[in-house]
Amino acid sequence: MSAKEIILKNLPEKIRELTKNENFEELEEIRLRSNRPVILSYHRGIKRLAHTASQSEIEQTLQIISGASVYAYIEEIKNCFITLEGGHRVGLCGTTVVNEGQIQNLIRISGINFRIARQVKGAADEIMPFVFNNTVQNTLIISPPQCGKTTIIRDLARRLGQNFKVSIMDERGEIAAMYRGAPSHDIGEMTDVLDLCPKSIGIPLVLRSMSPDLIITDEIAHCDIEAIKQALSCGVKIIATAHGDSIEQVVKRIGLEPLMDELGCIITLSRRNGPGTVEQIRQSPKFVGQSTSFLHKIK
Repeated sequence: MSAKEIILKNLPEKIRELTKNENFEELEEIRLRSNRPVILSYHRGIKRLAHTASQSEIEQTLQIISGASVYAYIEEIKNCFITLEGGHRVGLCGTTVVNEGQIQNLIRISGINFRIARQVKGAADEIMPFVFNNTVQNTLIISPPQCGKTTIIRDLARRLGQNFKVSIMDERGEIAAMYRGAPSHDIGEMTDVLDLCPKSIGIPLVLRSMSPDLIITDEIAHCDIEAIKQALSCGVKIIATAHGDSIEQVVKRIGLEPLMDELGCIITLSRRNGPGTVEQIRQSPKFVGQSTSFLHKIK
């Protein structure tokens, strides 16, 4: 099923009719905000539809995307998103229900954002020679949101997963977009996926159970650092992404100092020439030219 078909079937009837003729090849987001115009986001700018989303349409949309079983999606909803077939993420805003510092639920939904996912084979071509330089390099990819990080690591998984045992830690269900036990995207023949599991818990699990050569994961935070250190100490390579504008900002915010000596490649992206624009590639002289048994595995 195409992205257009998946998104349209999850929209209320009126909004579906207004968006069905849009160019879904270029469309990035559809935003519904209670009592405000529906807004479509493209790389070139935004488009306001001549329709104001009502609160009843917001509630109807939540019922549609949850299959009329909101409770079944409570673990995703309390993290402010639901992932659709194909990896399309539906972001949610509303009122949080908090107990002992933990979000238990999200109620009175007031905003819904359909983020359209797409596989771009070849998205990682520009950075591939740096990520695989005689060996797979421990790699961090940095950018603000919507700059193509997930698309690029999905393509890296596809390429590297032809020859390495890759484990994807897909905490938000976006990289592989698992649907009924199968990935919606091509992520490589030798790639396994641990879906919707916190990285701090999941990384030790796959180290014990899947014996990976490489772990690929999205949007790391400070709470993931110890698990990543454990993987590196076991000789497992890491490719990860992080939100930020610069290396210095991310190192300070996440507390990456303990990992910096292990990173062979740090890549910074932007949207300057469209999502996935490579702004900077920083290689560690420590790892450039290194030769290991990985040398002949890549096609």
